[in-house]
Amino acid sequence: PIKTIGLGMIASCGLLMFITGEKGRRVLTPNTSILSHQYSWGSVGKEHELFARVRELELTTERMINHYKKCTGLNETAIRKYLLPPHDVWLGAKEAKKLGLCDKVEQIY
Repeated sequence: PIKTIGLGMIASCGLLMFITGEKGRRVLTPNTSILSHQYSWGSVGKEHELFARVRELELTTERMINHYKKCTGLNETAIRKYLLPPHDVWLGAKEAKKLGLCDKVEQIY
């Protein structure tokens, strides 16, 4: 079993790793801040290469959504609305718990 503990700030890809902890063993301290957002990357190339990249973007988005679904129990609509909208999302520990990102909020130090 993998226990994940969030202290201070969990941001970006760190959130994807944190939520992978075993259900019931994902703990945030009360003062932890969470940053969730859509991923980004740059790309250059000829037209056909860029269209191929679009397909990879779609596949990566699908994988990311499926990971959130598995780890939080949220459906795709809720994930896109609360965790992956077009802007950065900052959450406190209690909000993160409501969204299924953690199982407990407790002072551990």
